[in-house]
Amino acid sequence: MNVFKSLKVYLGIVSVLFLNINNAKTTALTFIAVGVILAIYEFIVCKRKREKAMTVIGYGILLALQISYVVFRVNNPPDSSLESLVMSLIMYWLLFLSFILQSFIDIKNYQQYFFHTPKNAQALSFDQIKQFNRYVKDKKMLVNRASKILTRETIQEIIEEMERHSSFSYINQGSLTEQYFDAVEETLDDPNIYIVLSDTGSRPSQVISLGTGKAYNHSSISFDEELKTLISYNGGERVNPPGLNAEMIEYLSKKDDATIYVYKLGVTKEQKIKMLDKIKEINEDGSAYNILGLVLRKSYKPNIMYCSQFVYILLEYADAAYFETNPNSIKPTDLVEFDYDRKLQLAYKLTFN
Repeated sequence: MNVFKSLKVYLGIVSVLFLNINNAKTTALTFIAVGVILAIYEFIVCKRKREKAMTVIGYGILLALQISYVVFRVNNPPDSSLESLVMSLIMYWLLFLSFILQSFIDIKNYQQYFFHTPKNAQALSFDQIKQFNRYVKDKKMLVNRASKILTRETIQEIIEEMERHSSFSYINQGSLTEQYFDAVEETLDDPNIYIVLSDTGSRPSQVISLGTGKAYNHSSISFDEELKTLISYNGGERVNPPGLNAEMIEYLSKKDDATIYVYKLGVTKEQKIKMLDKIKEINEDGSAYNILGLVLRKSYKPNIMYCSQFVYILLEYADAAYFETNPNSIKPTDLVEFDYDRKLQLAYKLTFN
């Protein structure tokens, strides 16, 4: 269920990107694709014919409304920027309705699971009722959060960011300077490496949180405790192309109450040198941010990664990984939550006021 929730958020992001092409055929195909994917999922998980019929009828009616919108817009192109804005908002809300309908059917199906019992079954326990109420409450909270986060400004920023990315070729090469590598060299006697989790507060980070259900959605690694050698895969802050870039604390504090956690992991000097060599190799060969990998859980080239994927692969390369997992599906918080042997130590917490 959590996996589908994440995929559903990313499906929404990709759908918005296609809608932004502002082409009638693309818009219609996007509506159809989203409706079919969500309908098939609900049709599979629904247990009773009633919910299955509700799925087919509901998405059939909604698809008819969406196609009617497309036809209306083709026959009545907007004459002003205000009309264009209104039509765009209607388009996004029609897309959003596909996901609201899926959540509604999901709740009805979950309700059936709890409250429909065979004749000889025991009465529902108080804990079961509490569990159902909590499920419904979580669904409502997710919808409310999504409506607050997925504003026009957020969607526009994500679209602009997507245009800078490439998931199939290296677009960032040589962004790390000799000064950065000199700074790392000075830290090699420090017996620790530092793993950083952050809640940057950026709009893309807020959207990612809808899929992960986690507050901290960015991870970085540093060779020193003061984070002067902080590095990760990121969007480049519109200075460098998305990929492997050095980071500054300012990048992690885009909202007033942004918080970062800094954990230290004991390593040898040889392991730190090995990590440094790997970073130099990536910097020379090129890199790109694996934005499609957030959805597809796949990298199309070795140096196309996202933040936590990079941190884990770097640790693994230096034989410093403290748990085993699939690098293509690792989340930033997994770096702490999967530390079952307590190899990490909290160095400090930093909150920006």
